[in-house]
Amino acid sequence: MTTAESLFILVTIIGFLVFIFLKKVNWKGLGFKPNSFLKGWWLIVLFNIIIFCLVQFALIKKFISLPVWMLDKDPIIPLFAITFLQEILFRGVIINFFEKFGKRKALWISITIFVLFHLIAPYTWNSVGLIFAGLTLVAGYFWGWHFLKYRNIYMLGVSHFLVNLSFNFVFFELLS
Repeated sequence: MTTAESLFILVTIIGFLVFIFLKKVNWKGLGFKPNSFLKGWWLIVLFNIIIFCLVQFALIKKFISLPVWMLDKDPIIPLFAITFLQEILFRGVIINFFEKFGKRKALWISITIFVLFHLIAPYTWNSVGLIFAGLTLVAGYFWGWHFLKYRNIYMLGVSHFLVNLSFNFVFFELLS
């Protein structure tokens, strides 16, 4: 876990606590009270299988050489924390806040901020960074769309966690 990731976790938790104390939180709007925990589950499973296979195939065939920080086998608990907090921030808070301007605008604002957030580090300013931006764009769009349709932050947190986990371990290589 990098210093930036640890800082993100700390700042996001503090910001969320301040948000809770300063304003009445709409837990349903943030996705914490979904109508059903299982609606849309098959879309999450399908998305994760596709992304997992693409990432694993790219790692095994060495189509792209990913930076060490992306393959550093983050500890499971901090990895889950950062992905869940990103979902709360980028899907829950940002989409919920900007929805008053329309769902499509809220979705694209969320996606744009999500992609830019993942590209702020100088080591992403190369061809790998552009591929990473593309993956982040696709994932951000899917998770944002899914959030607007089902309002289930839990499923998105698990999905994001599994996508990030697929970068940390080369599972298919173990099978060959």
